[in-house]
Amino acid sequence: MDYRVDLQDIRFVLKEQLKMEELSQAECWQDFTWDDYDMILSEAERFSKEVLHPINGDADAIGARLVDGRVVMPKSFHKAFHALASSGWGSMNADPSIGGQGLPASLAVATSDMFIGACPSFAFLQGLSSAAARVIYEVGTPEMVETYCEKMVTGVWGGTMCLTEPSAGSAVGDLLTNAEKVDGQDYYKIRGQKCFISAADQDITENIIHLVLARTPGAPRGIKGVSLFVVPATRMDGNGNDITITALEEKMGIHGSPTCSISFGDSNDCHGWILGEEGSGIKHMFLMMNEARIAVGLQGSSIGNWAYQLALDYAKERVQGTDIASLKDADAPRVAIIKHPDVRRNLMTMKCYAEGVRALLLTTAHFVDRMQTPTDENTLTRYKHLVEILTPICKAYGSDKGFDAVDRAIMVHGGYGYIKEYKVEGLMRDLKIAAIYEGTNGIQALDLLGRKVARKGGQMFMTFIQWMNEFIAEHKESPLATAVELLEKAKDTLAATTMELGQYGFKGDVHYPALYASPYLEMFGHLVTARMLTEQAVIAEQKLEGASASEAKYYNAKIKTAEFFAHQILPQVESIAASIRSQDRSALEVDL
Repeated sequence: MDYRVDLQDIRFVLKEQLKMEELSQAECWQDFTWDDYDMILSEAERFSKEVLHPINGDADAIGARLVDGRVVMPKSFHKAFHALASSGWGSMNADPSIGGQGLPASLAVATSDMFIGACPSFAFLQGLSSAAARVIYEVGTPEMVETYCEKMVTGVWGGTMCLTEPSAGSAVGDLLTNAEKVDGQDYYKIRGQKCFISAADQDITENIIHLVLARTPGAPRGIKGVSLFVVPATRMDGNGNDITITALEEKMGIHGSPTCSISFGDSNDCHGWILGEEGSGIKHMFLMMNEARIAVGLQGSSIGNWAYQLALDYAKERVQGTDIASLKDADAPRVAIIKHPDVRRNLMTMKCYAEGVRALLLTTAHFVDRMQTPTDENTLTRYKHLVEILTPICKAYGSDKGFDAVDRAIMVHGGYGYIKEYKVEGLMRDLKIAAIYEGTNGIQALDLLGRKVARKGGQMFMTFIQWMNEFIAEHKESPLATAVELLEKAKDTLAATTMELGQYGFKGDVHYPALYASPYLEMFGHLVTARMLTEQAVIAEQKLEGASASEAKYYNAKIKTAEFFAHQILPQVESIAASIRSQDRSALEVDL
């Protein structure tokens, strides 16, 4: 089947669930209406179908290639990238002062939802560049902003973030790349190696601007000794920088994404310019990493949604077996497999994750937008807290459940799901990396429990609980009262489990909470997704009266999706809580 975008659902989340039109209260968006946003969404759908999805075959079959020390991209990528840049898709929510369109972040996430599923490998090229430009815009000197930002957001130059090193991996504080200030100059000499760098080289843009974490002489050990540098592949004087692409990784999937190993300063002539103060590198890089983490969750949601569409269509078309009630009747008519209960269970689980996680990601981006419209400092703090605490869930839960959806799509396809002709096996290969990069999902869990929930006596967590309580209180008497009741029970379980895990810190035992951090994040993800789906069901129930036949089908499906999740998936919160409360330390005590 041709690439399909569930545009009806994207519109529903933005317009009905998030009430995006209210963003016009902010001065920066006062000239935009829903009709403007809707037109952009329609054009993004067209672009994803007509421009991006046709190159996905080249992405997987041809991919990026390393030729004489430079990465060569498929020719179809060149044409698509220039079409994307000239249409302004990469600069949607960048500030107009640097060539951006100043549109809401939630709209940019919605269009990226369509683009990533169309060609997952392609999304890295402009996405990383725009994110890197945002860091320079926020932290760099006026001269840096003027030099780099507009060219990066408009697709003239590319951009990367260079964190990982062979000896350090996710332990960024252990990196060895060094930067030494040159006497009498405004630059540092950079020396070191980085690996697994997405979009590190390509032959599409005129230049590539690397953001590189490095350690200055005498810097303290660990994260506090790390600084951030702008390191262009070609310096502004026209000379090539001392940067070597040492390898192009051969990956399981996303073959069209050039993931490289880089060596800086082999001839001791790699120039880098510091962003901010020495020792502030990880703080500044987190501006990009948090944005990237939401984008990774979006990769899970987007590909999971596409897998659901493929599985749904296949299940409607594939005729196999009889209705289970006629199992012993050899002459009974054969039915499409969508009639089989187990297939329907798989499809409903996929639908829950596809729509629930999408709503979570768009809601988190919407909270970023809402920071532009607060009426007071407390409201601003509330949105900041919600964004902070939801970001690791977006990344980890989004990528995990997107992968779960693809796995189920393969099962719906049966044996055909395992062969390339039916596409879903390629989606699994393209998506698996999402659980690993931008901090593995285990690291996201530690971030959620150890930093976000525990910070400042649990202020962020209490903001989250208040947000949940407000929704529950408002809808306890609604037709969705049973789902709301189950949501409240799960919320109370999460709150109690959080308090119990916090007690280990007072006892000086950090290992037990860390052991259960990943299950704890899954509890959190189930709860947030249940809230998203239940809220959608409440809205859908209100809109049923007077709806057309097609609208009524959509709204009824929303109600059933929320009910399914509340009864079939949300109860896992209780089982996870039981495992956390078990006091089982066998994984810590076993001699492996």
